[in-house]
Amino acid sequence: MSSVQAAADDVGSQQPIFIVGTMRSGSTLLRLILDAHENIAIGKETGFMGALAANKVIPNWRYGRDWYERLGWNEQEFDTRLTAFYTGLFTRYAASQGKRRWGDKTPMHSWHMAEMARIFPDAAFLGIVRHPGAVVSSLKKRFHYEVQEAADYWEGTNIEVLRHGVELGDSRFALVRYEDVVGDPETTLREVMSWLGEAWSDDLLRHHEVQRAKGAPRLVDGNTNSQDPINSLRVDRWTDALGEDEREVVRVTTSQLAGILGYDAAGTAAARDVVPDNPFGYRRLMTGGSLARLMRSDGAPPMEPRTREGIVSEMSRADLVVRLRRAEASLARIRSRPVVRYGDALRRLQKRLPSVDGVAPLRRVRRLAGIGAPMSKPTRQTSGASPAQTSEAPLEALPARSRTRPVDSTGEADDAPDWPGPP
Repeated sequence: MSSVQAAADDVGSQQPIFIVGTMRSGSTLLRLILDAHENIAIGKETGFMGALAANKVIPNWRYGRDWYERLGWNEQEFDTRLTAFYTGLFTRYAASQGKRRWGDKTPMHSWHMAEMARIFPDAAFLGIVRHPGAVVSSLKKRFHYEVQEAADYWEGTNIEVLRHGVELGDSRFALVRYEDVVGDPETTLREVMSWLGEAWSDDLLRHHEVQRAKGAPRLVDGNTNSQDPINSLRVDRWTDALGEDEREVVRVTTSQLAGILGYDAAGTAAARDVVPDNPFGYRRLMTGGSLARLMRSDGAPPMEPRTREGIVSEMSRADLVVRLRRAEASLARIRSRPVVRYGDALRRLQKRLPSVDGVAPLRRVRRLAGIGAPMSKPTRQTSGASPAQTSEAPLEALPARSRTRPVDSTGEADDAPDWPGPP
């Protein structure tokens, strides 16, 4: 048995840590900070729950659900094997880093919390939330989200995280705000370490030095710079990225949940302190019990399960229908643009016009419309002909070349010569 495997066997009973939250919420920064602790190893995003789900339900096969039952395995037995397998993968990684405790940070796992809590019954879930305007503006810039789509994603994902967090209770779920992590890092991180049952380490406040010393890549998940120190100046950077109309979309969509979490959804005011009185004395950390009290307060949004919003790496049929409808709406907007309608109209017209004297119909339409000058093309000089006779010949007089049949935006085949579109 290798020394790494022996060490992995020694850490197999350590309580795993799962960081959850929306994309662009600061989860990578939180991962880098915790990974700097001498006892915790949280590497790059894995998305392993997608693989675990496929272990249980084979994709794209009508008989793929519960396939293991045909071999005499019930779900509880199969879950035990999956727990051992995936724990083995992560504990070996932790041992290779000289650490005793493992974890994972993948935003899409926010939608797998119930299954993760069942497969890993001792796991601790640490959520992170950030001002909706900051997340929306970052999604818009980084992933070209529409503002409404990004706002829906922020609300839906955070409701999902909080809903499961309340169910998990004080011992298995806690939430921090990005603004507290960067604005009051020592207080916030000391509370996180206390909740995780880990000793305090000053390395948490200099994670960038620790990451650089161990040779971590400069740019990691989400294009985050692992060598940047904790910086509170990033909190308000989003405010110049959204216009008034876009801020209004964010406000209308997210104000209920944002208000409960201490945010002014459309403004730049500092986040309010909202952590209720609790037996642990936490000022920045909200456990499952604290969140339960918050979510029962006046103005709190309903906690029913939400439809998954945003671009994710795996989709249910309902999710796919939503994405396809949005794609169709985008295509309809593109087809309505004058430049596209003009090009499509010319292509359709050229199908109805016969060629005359070898001149392609679309070229005749353009010439009649006064678009562009007649094109000419130099030809090779042949013996017995003067340069004046052979240096140029009209392009229309040249033999037609064979061409493929492009398709215009209406989906119709196009026999027209290669033409880049309107000038």
